[in-house]
Amino acid sequence: MEIMAMLDRLEDAIAQATKVPLTGKVLLDPDELLSLMDEMRELLPQEIRDANRVARDREAILTEARDQAESTVREAQALAARLTAEHSVAQEAQKAADELIDQAKRVAREIRQNALEWADELFGRVQPDLEKVAADTQKAVMAVRKAREELGQQL
Repeated sequence: MEIMAMLDRLEDAIAQATKVPLTGKVLLDPDELLSLMDEMRELLPQEIRDANRVARDREAILTEARDQAESTVREAQALAARLTAEHSVAQEAQKAADELIDQAKRVAREIRQNALEWADELFGRVQPDLEKVAADTQKAVMAVRKAREELGQQL
């Protein structure tokens, strides 16, 4: 920054100036000081413009960063909402699946129970007939044995 260099030159001019004895004051060349001040005036507006530009750029960068941060937050909130909704859907689907499985188990138990009751009823109806067949079969077996014995005794 040239303005800083000029301020350094002004400071050097004051430091090297002739001192007035017993007063603590210095003698400065007015032409040199006025020339330095003119140069500073010419530079100062440019320095101020540069400083304002830096400040504007800083504000623009901060504004852009803030906007970007807000956008990122909105996107994150939308994603969180979507994931929450998807999680809710998944939970509902799991709940529905669990209910279907429970219902299928109940229906399967009812079918087994009904099948066992039907079989029990069927065997209950058929058992007397089977017992009669078994008794008739036993009589037939005994008759065959007896006939074989009799035949064996006749020979």
